[in-house]
Amino acid sequence: MNIKLINIGLICTALTACVSVLPEPVAPDALYGVEASSSQSGLAHDIIIREPEAARLMAGQGMVSKGADGGLRMVSGVEWSGPATREIQLAIIDSFKTGEAGNAVAPELGILADYELASRVSVLQLQGETAICEMVVSLIATRDRSLMAHTEIMAQETASSRSSADRAVALSQAASGCAAQASVFVIETLRDVP
Repeated sequence: MNIKLINIGLICTALTACVSVLPEPVAPDALYGVEASSSQSGLAHDIIIREPEAARLMAGQGMVSKGADGGLRMVSGVEWSGPATREIQLAIIDSFKTGEAGNAVAPELGILADYELASRVSVLQLQGETAICEMVVSLIATRDRSLMAHTEIMAQETASSRSSADRAVALSQAASGCAAQASVFVIETLRDVP
């Protein structure tokens, strides 16, 4: 009986030692989101807004900075509040005024719509104090999967300092600018469609 208790005590001590050598996860100092910077009116048709495609490094929760040597690095102490591509998708959806003839929705709702916005984030990064967001957006007719319109959009913001927090705010504003431009592109393209 005493030998079993001693063995159990040794096993528990060994397991505790294993857990204590694991590195502690680093919590960011702040989380940032992408918000709808405007509320566009005039959406006359229902549209599905797909989550943008992006390189894995840009699509995650880390914020990316491009160094003078061309190398990409994660910005320490700050992160997106969710995957960056999902944040941009939701900002595009929120950029449309609600209660109009048309609605912008995520595909997860399972709603059938006549149109779909597909996009690709080609750049979402900091270069020094400059935050850059570049996207390619495509409007697709869901009935026959034909491409109705296709364009590139870009937004830039300048951080007020070299601090990670100020640079993160600038990157968030640049992403919000891309989301607003995407919603304007949709409204202008569908304006004359019956």
